[in-house]
Amino acid sequence: MSTVIQLENVTKRYRAGRSRTIVDLVASGIDRARGRTTEIHSAARGNVNATIHALHDVSLDVRRGAGLGIIGRNGAGKTTLLKLISRVTWPTSGTVRVGGHVVSLIELGAGFHPELTGRENVYLGAGLFGLTRREIDRRFDEIVRFADVERLIDTPMKRYSSGLYARLGFAVAIYSRPDIVLVDEVLSVGDAAFRRRALDALKRLIAEGKTVLFISHDIWNVRRLCSDILWMDEGRVRAYGAAGEIAERYMNEVNLDALANQATPLQSHRGGSGEIRYLSIDLVDEAGRPLSMLAPGGMLIVRAAYRAERNVEQPVFQLAIIDVDTGLIITTATSTFDEALDDVTGDGVVEWRFEQLPLRPRHYVVRVSISDRHQLASYDMVTAGPRFAVSGRGLGVDGLAEEEDGLISVPYEFSHGAAESSAPHR
Repeated sequence: MSTVIQLENVTKRYRAGRSRTIVDLVASGIDRARGRTTEIHSAARGNVNATIHALHDVSLDVRRGAGLGIIGRNGAGKTTLLKLISRVTWPTSGTVRVGGHVVSLIELGAGFHPELTGRENVYLGAGLFGLTRREIDRRFDEIVRFADVERLIDTPMKRYSSGLYARLGFAVAIYSRPDIVLVDEVLSVGDAAFRRRALDALKRLIAEGKTVLFISHDIWNVRRLCSDILWMDEGRVRAYGAAGEIAERYMNEVNLDALANQATPLQSHRGGSGEIRYLSIDLVDEAGRPLSMLAPGGMLIVRAAYRAERNVEQPVFQLAIIDVDTGLIITTATSTFDEALDDVTGDGVVEWRFEQLPLRPRHYVVRVSISDRHQLASYDMVTAGPRFAVSGRGLGVDGLAEEEDGLISVPYEFSHGAAESSAPHR
C-alpha cells in the first residue's frame, strides 16, 4: 500500500512566554542584546530555558488504509503530531508530507456557532470540511441520524450539552469524505452507545481504505480499532509496530507505576464522617506479596487496615472493583449480616479474598467503604484506592478477540452438530 503520511526528522519547538514585570523585561532585553535568546530571565527564578521541545527528530511512514493508534503519557507530543499532519502548525525543522483530504477531530464542533441551530451548523461545519451544499443535502439525514439529535436539530446549539455537541461534530466530520481522519480523545465525550457507534464508524472507514490516526488513553479501544501503535515518549518515538506487542509493552512498562499504587494517598478521594477509617489498602497474592498485575482468572486478596476512634456498632465493610476506562462496577463484596462483626474499637484488619477473578485484560480500581449496620451512615469512603491490571497471558492484547471485548469471562461450552430432519426426504 502507498504511503499517505510521511514525517522525516521532524522537530517542533515552542518558545515559552516571557515574564511581564518591568524588571524582567529589562533583564530579558539585556540578555537578547547579548545573544542569549534561548533563556528567559526572571527576577524570581533566574534564567529559565525558553525552548520547549514538543517533538524531537520524529520520522514516521503511515500507509493508506492503516489504523494507527498513538499512545503515551500527557505531554508526550501526541496532539502536536496530529496538529502538524493537519497543518494547524508547522515543524521547526524536518518535512511533513500528507496526501489526501484530512479531517481533524482534535476538537469536535470547533467550527460551530452556538447561536445557530444544529441544522445550520451541519451546513456550516460540513462546508468548512469541503462539502458542497448539494452533497450536504444528500448526507444531512444520515448525519443527524448518526448523531441522534433529530429532536434538537432546529434548536440553537448553545442549548446542547457537551455530549450532543461532540456527537454532531463527529457525525459531520466522518460524513465529509475524508481520506485521512485524525482523532484525539474525542470518544471520551458522550455515552457508551455513542462511543461504540463512533468506533464502528471509524472501523468502516479503515475497511474502505481510509487512514485513521487515533489518540486515546484507553488502550483497549486503541487495540480494537488499530492494527499498529505509535508510542510517543517526551517528544520522541519510543516504539512503533504491531498493536498487540506495543500495547502490552506500554501497559507493563508505563502504567505499572500507577497500577502498583501500594502507598495509596488515602487522604484524597475521601469521604465519610470518620468514626472509623481505613489506614491502608493493599493488593496482595496468596503469599502476601504486593500485586499489581493479575493473570486472567487469577487470585486477588484485598487487605485493609482500619482504626476506630471510638466504639462502632457492627460496621459493614464494602468493596467494589471498577473498570477504570468505563467507570462500570464489575463486582462488589460486602460483610453481610450473617457475617456481622461485633462492635469494634481501635485497630483491625479486614480482608476480601477472590479465588478466581474472571476479568478481561483491562485496568481496574478498588473502591472501599465502611458504613453502619443499616448502611445509612457512611463512616469512610475511599473512591480511588489501589489499581491493578489483568494481563493478556503474555500474548499481547491480540488475545482479545472482538467477541471478547466485554468485562468478564463467563465459563461456557460450545457444541455443533447436524440438524435432525423432522421429515423423511423423498
